[in-house]
Amino acid sequence: MSKKKLDPRVLRTQQLLRDALVELIHERGYEKIKVQDITERATLNRATFYLHYRDKLDLLSQSSEEILNDLIKRINDSLGNRDEIDFQSDQPHDTFVHIFEQISSNSKLYKVFLTEKNMPHFTSRMMDVFIEFITKGMAQMQPDDHKLTVPREIAIRYIASAFLGVVTWWLENDMPYTPKHMATLLMRLAIKGPYIDDPFFQ
Repeated sequence: MSKKKLDPRVLRTQQLLRDALVELIHERGYEKIKVQDITERATLNRATFYLHYRDKLDLLSQSSEEILNDLIKRINDSLGNRDEIDFQSDQPHDTFVHIFEQISSNSKLYKVFLTEKNMPHFTSRMMDVFIEFITKGMAQMQPDDHKLTVPREIAIRYIASAFLGVVTWWLENDMPYTPKHMATLLMRLAIKGPYIDDPFFQ
């Protein structure tokens, strides 16, 4: 059964409300926002808001899930191409690039949801996305637990936390590098670490 395509007017209304929410959280903080504030910023009436959402928490939750589901879809579509990561190449795998492109195209939302107070749910969900991605990548790179220097679950958490920290830094600093360059740097760190070949670290 095919999924019903949403009316473009509905999508536009939801986007206006999402944008208004993000702007207001950045300006005032989530706790100080009322539905009336959101509708006024979006230049819509309250009746229109309640056609789509129960309250501001519902808007927040749905906006979070939609953006993260889109990120997951892009990751899975890219991994589904079955092009193995070339660990000897300095060129980023498409998956890394797609992650940063998706974040870049929704940068206002990510920046607010990752950096504002009282938004732990989004950070936790994004961490879960990275954990799943890293788990699959590590399974391809080294499936044998005995050849890892630390337990696999610790390595996965460590790398995923680093990914999230780097993404947050990138957004907080207004994305000083392109998505492709960030993908290159992150893949290099994940595979080779931060050090240039040096006998001291070998």
